[in-house]
Amino acid sequence: MANWVPFVFLSLFSIIALCMIVVKNRHISDQIILFWLFISGLAYVFEYIIFVLFNSYTYHPYILSNNYNDSVLGSISSQAFSVPVAITYIVLYRTTVSRIALIIGVFFVIETWFIHTHLYEHHWWKSYYTSIFLIISVILAKTWWKFLEYRSNHYIQFITLFFALSTITLSFTWVLSSLLRLYIIPLNHFSDPVRDLTAGNAMYIWFTTYFYCLVIFLRGGDWKSILGSVLLLFTVESFMVQEGILLLESYWMIFILPLFHLSMMILGSHYYKKYFDTYAELQQKGLSYK
Repeated sequence: MANWVPFVFLSLFSIIALCMIVVKNRHISDQIILFWLFISGLAYVFEYIIFVLFNSYTYHPYILSNNYNDSVLGSISSQAFSVPVAITYIVLYRTTVSRIALIIGVFFVIETWFIHTHLYEHHWWKSYYTSIFLIISVILAKTWWKFLEYRSNHYIQFITLFFALSTITLSFTWVLSSLLRLYIIPLNHFSDPVRDLTAGNAMYIWFTTYFYCLVIFLRGGDWKSILGSVLLLFTVESFMVQEGILLLESYWMIFILPLFHLSMMILGSHYYKKYFDTYAELQQKGLSYK
């Protein structure tokens, strides 16, 4: 069996499971998708620390020619789909402790099998670490869902939007930067150039995503603020190009990131205005300026 088959199977299984959850709960479908993206965003932070910065393990789906990008793709399969969808299911259906233990046990078995069949290898990570972090993740996710369900808190909803949006921004820019090489932001820290630009790109995109969320929450996501913010980021990125911090495939690629920023701020504004009750509150209190 080819290495890519289990990765693709688990990803498709998770996507189908998520679709079924959404269809069966249409009345809160948008909240479910937002929560899944939020959990994925948290998983990306976790993976950035232990996988990118500290080289905890390596995935071997053998889909991409570059070994590091191939490993990142395997990581996305786990941290964007398998784990977040399972946690979303556990939280939404208020799963019993015994069933939670069963799900975590299944992840432990899958990880052990992946190691045994050389689909995945540990460097310093241990399988029981995964189980411990899954338990912590479930507890935190259950708590966060209650916050979103019962409380209108500006900080809770800001953090939720940030991590949900960062799942999308990091995934797309990884394709633009690491795979297509339309632009790169090297960190100049790691010997592996792909690992280095992956680390540098993620840091910058987290910064821009935080900036998007500030604009959306403080300015209500109006067009003037969005366009002004895109212009500001374009100015910053032009300076980065001049200083050799941001490297482009060609001169015309200078417009790739501004178009991306514009798209993400429009998407984030849409979700904020439609599904976050703090938007109406801020408007009434005059805290969102236009």
